[in-house]
Amino acid sequence: MKLSRIEKAGEILFRLRDYTPIPIIILAVLFATPTWLSLSVGALVAIAGELLRTYGVAYIGTISRTRSYSNGQLVQDGPFALLRNPLYFGNLVLSVGLSLMCNVGWLPPLVIAVFYAQYIPVVAWEEKKLTNIFGDSYQKYCETVPNRWFPSLGRIKATSLYTAPQTWAPAFKSEKRTLTSVITYFVIMAVLFWVSDFGQSEVSLISRILAP
Repeated sequence: MKLSRIEKAGEILFRLRDYTPIPIIILAVLFATPTWLSLSVGALVAIAGELLRTYGVAYIGTISRTRSYSNGQLVQDGPFALLRNPLYFGNLVLSVGLSLMCNVGWLPPLVIAVFYAQYIPVVAWEEKKLTNIFGDSYQKYCETVPNRWFPSLGRIKATSLYTAPQTWAPAFKSEKRTLTSVITYFVIMAVLFWVSDFGQSEVSLISRILAP
């Protein structure tokens, strides 16, 4: 399978996807000045994103790299009937929620920019791979569900959306590491909130470190 430059970059970024958020997380911790409002709103958005991820994983199973069940069929039900990349949409919502918790105005736009810089190439690589595996079936799916990044409201009544996944157990097991990371982040933000006199002091950790 011959890959273009952007597809090759996508393959590399896919392999590094567990590490690319680390610089953003470091910035979030250093510059965070959380308040009750930012923690509450951010947590709600992040939980929504994680629920979207879990919902997608429940349909796709553990074979997320090929987006097929163990019998090799292309997944087109549930959230995959609304958009082609529901897990990445969940990632985006989750990441924005985590950034909102920090109460740093420039962080959510940065998170969105970094997300698309990484996942546009990743999706290009995945689509090439899926076309190679499923051929016309995947092309037809792309025509039926043209939305890559956001749910298609026009397909909200799609019958397949409401079919139950085969099982939820693998989804929760697969999301264990993500949930652990998110909870750890929540705890760090809560500690920073406590250190700032429960949001009364808008002094970030980086300001405390650099203070004379």
